[in-house]
Amino acid sequence: MSLLLSLPALAQEEVKVDDIGRLPESFEMSLDSLFNRRYREYYNLAKPARSNEETRTLDQLYRKRLHSMESAIPLTYNPIVREAIELYVNKRSNLLSLMLAKATYYFPIIESELDKQGLPLELKYLAIVESALNPSAVSRSGATGLWQFMLPTGKAYGLHIDSMVDERCDPQKSSAAMARYFKDMYALYGNWMLAIAAYNCGPGNVNKAIRRSGGVTDFWKIYQYLPRETRSYVPFFIAAFYAMEHYREHDIRPRTITMPISTDTVHIHRKLTFSEVSAISGVDIDVVRDLNPKYRREIIPGNNGTQILLLPTANAASFSIKKDSLALIHGAELPPLGEGVALQSEADDESEAIGGTITHIVAKGETLSGIARKYGVGVHEIKSWNRLRSDRLQRGQSLRIEQSGKNSGTQAAPAKSTPKVRYHTVKRGETLSSIASKYKGVTVAQIRRANGISGNMIKPGQKLKIPR
Repeated sequence: MSLLLSLPALAQEEVKVDDIGRLPESFEMSLDSLFNRRYREYYNLAKPARSNEETRTLDQLYRKRLHSMESAIPLTYNPIVREAIELYVNKRSNLLSLMLAKATYYFPIIESELDKQGLPLELKYLAIVESALNPSAVSRSGATGLWQFMLPTGKAYGLHIDSMVDERCDPQKSSAAMARYFKDMYALYGNWMLAIAAYNCGPGNVNKAIRRSGGVTDFWKIYQYLPRETRSYVPFFIAAFYAMEHYREHDIRPRTITMPISTDTVHIHRKLTFSEVSAISGVDIDVVRDLNPKYRREIIPGNNGTQILLLPTANAASFSIKKDSLALIHGAELPPLGEGVALQSEADDESEAIGGTITHIVAKGETLSGIARKYGVGVHEIKSWNRLRSDRLQRGQSLRIEQSGKNSGTQAAPAKSTPKVRYHTVKRGETLSSIASKYKGVTVAQIRRANGISGNMIKPGQKLKIPR
């Protein structure tokens, strides 16, 4: 039997509470980083002046609308809930407009996981209070993701977290963990208000509040014994639920965003950067970031088994085909795909020529001076081309190296004798990579520079210079 069949009817009693606690941190994440004050202090400055009659009329309207809303979770109405509603539909209507747009993408994901556990779908509105539907949100205390899991709790509920991947930021997996957590909390309390409170402050704090109140298990009766942020948590859940259902009556419209509604998954078996994914798939890199927030450094690692990449459905199939035809290498940077660019990457190349430039991927232990010597340019030129303020480099960092006929920097490259060259006539089926492998110490980048080649395209019969 579904646990929803045993839930009580909606609670509409007036509750005498006069302290809303603290504003949920999701408001601060989405708006002003300096906005770090108690909600009541802020609201006293912002709330409109109303007569008692106007307030009574508003109370009747909100109470009636809440009463008409279908919910397995009690929707109590009181002055604290009224103030929370007012913040969403009036002072923070722009935030609500954004939430309405984001919900078209995130709510189906959340609802699916709640449904699997037989939980009320209304719990999805807590994601608005938790993170303002931002899967990359990080609180001051380190709580992370759509559902603001702390690291130990996230791991306890099966989320993988390391320096490269953080599944707290994965909407589907974190929502599955959230649903399991709520199932446990409801089994513990048999009361949705207490389960919601426990999600915010932990069952230990809820149990302490119950003990201090003399064993009462009603949220509003233990309200004053709960942490200040938790006091506002349930009212803001009710307010978010109301605002998302009745936004039209407040003349609020969803904002337009570019998040794709239809997506598909691609299995990745080797290391890929978001830049490479964007170049191969043709998907804007911002969209790649939005769809794959769990990858912390914009790198899909290749050493943890199969990884999942999410792309718009229209691009996923072609990307899957293209990625399998590319000999992608660890740390390589792909040129943009297009006319005249072969669908293959050279297996021993350290850099790729792109137009009139070379993109160099920094290897472990490399320095600016060493890279400058390699390409015959000045250190200050590399810093200027890449807007670098210091000489410090990171492994995997992309550096733009300008190609020109002569060294344009004031820092002279070390004097070198003109290198001797040999020639290779291209045979059918050969690639720059296979040719470079025939000559010890020769890289694809060197062959490109020696022959003025900016891509990978060569043809049978072509004569190439091979530097010694």
